[in-house]
Amino acid sequence: MTTHDSAEVLSVLEAAFPCPEEEYADAFYCQEMTKVLEELAGFFAARFSETVDEIRAGGLESAEFVLRLEERRSKMVNVPLLREEMPDLFAELAFVSTADAGKLLSKKFLYDATKSLIKDRIVNYEQVNLKDLETWLPAPEFSRYVSERVVPKGYVVEVKS
Repeated sequence: MTTHDSAEVLSVLEAAFPCPEEEYADAFYCQEMTKVLEELAGFFAARFSETVDEIRAGGLESAEFVLRLEERRSKMVNVPLLREEMPDLFAELAFVSTADAGKLLSKKFLYDATKSLIKDRIVNYEQVNLKDLETWLPAPEFSRYVSERVVPKGYVVEVKS
């Protein structure tokens, strides 16, 4: 079995598909190679996952390789213990994450609570969910309150027609 590092793969690719010298052509080349390589990375990632699933499901073993689950360590607070042994400190530090608050409380409750705290400044933060509005209004009326905006995604090089 042969594996290669990125420098070796790059030299093979550049030999098979030489880089253009002109800047626009080179930018287009890099853009297209990025798409192809991302597609290939997805292909290999999926193939890796499927093969690992087969190895695990079949209890397969190898004389040359071993399958090892990589882990990372992270620290976390023992919340029940801190709450019990140091209630004052717990009360000072405890919070509910924004994501959990959004799950636990309604959008309307969060809006009303925020508005009561910051008053008129809320106009700088107010939003309406597109799907919610669509549910409430018929199509002709809905379109009156919806506009499209252009959001730059980045540059793309195209071949002139």
